[in-house]
Amino acid sequence: MLRFADDPLILVTWQVDPVLIGGTLALAVAYALAVGPLRQRLAPGAPFDRLRAGLFVAGLALFYVVEGSPLHDLAERYLLSAHMVQHLLLSYVIARLLLVGVPPWLWRRLLLNRRVFPVARIMLRPVVTFIVFGAFFAIWHVPVIYEGALMNPTVHHIQHLLFLFTAMMLWWPILSPLPELPRAPHLVQLVYLFTIPIAQLPVFAIITFSPDVIYRTYEIAPRVYPWLSPLADQALAGAIMKVMGLLFFTVPFARIFFDWYRSENPARGGDARGAARRIAAGSEGAPGS
Repeated sequence: MLRFADDPLILVTWQVDPVLIGGTLALAVAYALAVGPLRQRLAPGAPFDRLRAGLFVAGLALFYVVEGSPLHDLAERYLLSAHMVQHLLLSYVIARLLLVGVPPWLWRRLLLNRRVFPVARIMLRPVVTFIVFGAFFAIWHVPVIYEGALMNPTVHHIQHLLFLFTAMMLWWPILSPLPELPRAPHLVQLVYLFTIPIAQLPVFAIITFSPDVIYRTYEIAPRVYPWLSPLADQALAGAIMKVMGLLFFTVPFARIFFDWYRSENPARGGDARGAARRIAAGSEGAPGS
């Protein structure tokens, strides 16, 4: 059985795929040119947003870690749980970093031109993004399709890019920076975030509670951890999917709920914020306050 001691390179081998490295660098260069030398031509007067640029770079860096670090080999050859971590980082973290990292004026250039806008106006509606991401997420977990991606590196990379693309669509109704393609109303956002994990329950249940190993690749793979059987690894993958999903949907759900409350009750929201500031400053209840 394979163990870390028998094959220590598992822990230190990074991908040097020229397509992966070249594509990531090309996107970084294109972004740097757009927000740097070309900014005044594309959006005259727009300032350079350091925070957004930092988020975008962080998203690209994490993308390479997910695709190029030892996590990739573990996910592709040995552990379904590692592959699940890959998919969820792409969908719930990297997609959000890249979406928020692009300044609104650049999104406007990309999406509001005459050819793209009519399509974007339909494809970025909450119902459509919900269906597209949910269907894509479920279809890629069908064993024959999943195994086909594992056997073909090109298909596997395309799969991950599509995960990223559909996840950016998924988060658009929550994070949109454009009034022309606006965020959904607060109530719709809450329903949207509440129902996404519910829609994933069939995939979660099958992976977590199946009495048999679903994916042949992981059933016959050498055991990286002797104590983690293929069936236990599969159950762990399902648990990771549900826990990470709940985490990354619950936090924005709470934020949106309180934003909605403050918008409906501006006086109370202002009082609450003022009290919070006083408490943070240590002045609540102080003499003379």
